[in-house]
Amino acid sequence: MDSPAYPDSSFLVSLVCKDAKSTEATSWMASAFVHLFFTPLHRIEVRNALRNAVGLWELTDYNRQLAFRQIELDLSEGLLVHLPVNWTDVFRRADELSEKHAAKEGQRTIDLLHVAVALEGGAKTFLSFDKRQRNLARTAGLKVKP
Repeated sequence: MDSPAYPDSSFLVSLVCKDAKSTEATSWMASAFVHLFFTPLHRIEVRNALRNAVGLWELTDYNRQLAFRQIELDLSEGLLVHLPVNWTDVFRRADELSEKHAAKEGQRTIDLLHVAVALEGGAKTFLSFDKRQRNLARTAGLKVKP
């Protein structure tokens, strides 16, 4: 099994809740045989995205609850692996990425943070469906999938 991959929140949402990218996410996971890093940033961003989906009538509250349970199950079974994060180092790295890329590529802070956490955590692979974030991760030296 390879070292854990770093998923952004879009990838995690697609894993735990049926959406347009779920088939692609689950297919990649079935063929990759990797664990996924999971941080407090994931916890708040994924849970907030699912709550917002309920508010926008894109998801039922029942399915949100199922997705929350799936996250906890994936953590207990080791598919999701807690990544200890030194937030000072992450914010420094994010600022360095911003310095190099923001003026020419228009990076969002959340994208910078996800890529910085991946780099600081030692991930080699970055999982995302977000085009801008995928470009940043690739430019920063990460393998980008799916």
